[in-house]
Amino acid sequence: MNNTDWKILIYLREERSINKVAKRLFMTQPSLTYRLSQMEKEIGCPLFICTKKGVLSAEPGTRLFSFAEKELQQYQDMKNYVTHEPNSISGVLRIGASQSFAQSHMPAILKGFVDKYSDIEISLTTDTSDELVKLVKKEDIHLAIVRGNQEWPDADILLEDAPLYLISAKKIDYSTLPDQPSIRYRSDPSLDELRTRWWRQNFTDSPHFMLTVSDCLTCVEIVNQGLGHSLIPADLLPKCAPQVNREMIYDKQKRPLLRPSHLIFKQPMLQSTPVRIFVDYLRSYSSLNLSEKRMGEALRKAGFERRSKRVNGNPVYGWVIEKITPNPFVSYGL
Repeated sequence: MNNTDWKILIYLREERSINKVAKRLFMTQPSLTYRLSQMEKEIGCPLFICTKKGVLSAEPGTRLFSFAEKELQQYQDMKNYVTHEPNSISGVLRIGASQSFAQSHMPAILKGFVDKYSDIEISLTTDTSDELVKLVKKEDIHLAIVRGNQEWPDADILLEDAPLYLISAKKIDYSTLPDQPSIRYRSDPSLDELRTRWWRQNFTDSPHFMLTVSDCLTCVEIVNQGLGHSLIPADLLPKCAPQVNREMIYDKQKRPLLRPSHLIFKQPMLQSTPVRIFVDYLRSYSSLNLSEKRMGEALRKAGFERRSKRVNGNPVYGWVIEKITPNPFVSYGL
């Protein structure tokens, strides 16, 4: 089997369509079908099953998939090493990102990464965080950026803590909030639990009416049109219309409710050069762009003030809001 065969295996798993894979590889459909039959003859068993949902991997095809990725990446690494072109790294990188994170951060992240590593082929999957965890476990994707505190036993890097905001086209009045429609977008159970806990802390009655939509941008747009209120992470605030009221929400201890973002992956995935490079890139990107720039803007809008103090002779920066506690030197936005 050669590198084209490995690509066929990888692309078929992604596309589930012989026609789409043939177009990606600049092959005719009959020649691709013939090559698949030759691969199955060489291996000695069926690798794929044709169903109403498309071409799916049979059990032997699923086992062969991990070898395909490794073989293809080893070939790309060999080419990079021989040509001594470290910035011409190539290969395949399959990323997952929660819907809200993808909307607010991924365009800028991918732009910077592709500018530096243009030969890496990238696929981006967006879904709820709990579904992305499943995809990482099955190795359908190499890594994922998930929101909330997901159960994950392997590599886990905290990228940011985004404060949650209550948004409403009407003036925010807690006495009348239960009478207004509550707009929610489909997410993972950790956000549902956070929403429910906050509501029960502040209200005895359930929302008069609830509307659930498929994604965060639809949710924000519905609020923009004047229908109800919602809870969203701070990095979605730029999607709100200027007339929309916004207010950071807090727990019983008057601490901002935060929605963390984590990068998760299996440690063996770091053997892949594109994965390793992307993890390093995201570490350096998040330390400035996500935490300081994005969070700083959100916290300033919420009334926080950035201050500094010296700890062991070194300056330490934090965000302070006097009305909550005398000296809450919190780390959000550092």
